[in-house]
This record gives sequence, C-alpha cells and structure tokens, in this order.
Amino acid sequence: MKIRKGFVTNSSSTSFIISLKDEYSKDNFMKAIGADGNSPMNKIFEDLFSAIEDDKENLLDVVKEYGNDIEVEDFLSKKGFSQETIDKVGKMLADGRKVYYGKLSSDGETASEVFFCCESFVICDDNIYFNGNIGGW
Repeated sequence: MKIRKGFVTNSSSTSFIISLKDEYSKDNFMKAIGADGNSPMNKIFEDLFSAIEDDKENLLDVVKEYGNDIEVEDFLSKKGFSQETIDKVGKMLADGRKVYYGKLSSDGETASEVFFCCESFVICDDNIYFNGNIGGW
C-alpha cells in the first residue's frame, strides 16, 4: 500500500453550454452578460470569458468527435443535461445559432472559473444562453 504524504487536491469540473445571439466575441459576451460598463466587477466576467474561450468547442464538432451515429440530444443527455436544456439547444441550432460546449474546472487559473465551476447557473434571454447547471461535485 502506498500512502501519500503532502497536499492532495480533489478537483471537479462543470460542463457548460453557451450561445450568443450575435457573433461570439468578448465585447458581445460582456454586453450580453450585462457587464459592458466601467464597473470594477467586470474583471470577474473578463476572467470568466477567458476561461470559456480556453475550453469552448463548437458543440456539433464535439458530438461528431464523440462517436459515430450519436445525435446532439443523446450526447447532451449522456453529459447530464436536462430535457429542457436539450430542447433549448435544439431550437438554437435549428435557428442557425452557433452553440459551444466546454468545461470549467475547480483547478482553474482564475477565481472566476473556480467560482462558476462550483455554482450551478443558467442565464437565458434573447441575447445569451449560458448553462452551467450541472457539475461534478
């Protein structure tokens, strides 16, 4: 038996789905999330944008890489997303919106990534759909 002496971490991750009505960019993300002014709080969302940008992939590409003959609905279901989320994603894709999938980590480089990884959230309006409602905790 081996016994580890020293610091041991227990990291986790949360899958997310994000789609913007307009082209995906930092300016459009900040505007859609409501952080487009000159608030000191904007740093939190700038860091969150960077974490998303580092890990997001086009959902259709992720599904294609996941395996043969799998549909978006099956992929999202296997990843733990609700039927309501699956239906919303299906509508966004049918409307021609780009939808991205990725993960936030509790071992992330910024406090924003760690915070949003540890919290469940859904932001849904005409300009943004951002779902981090499932987690690995």
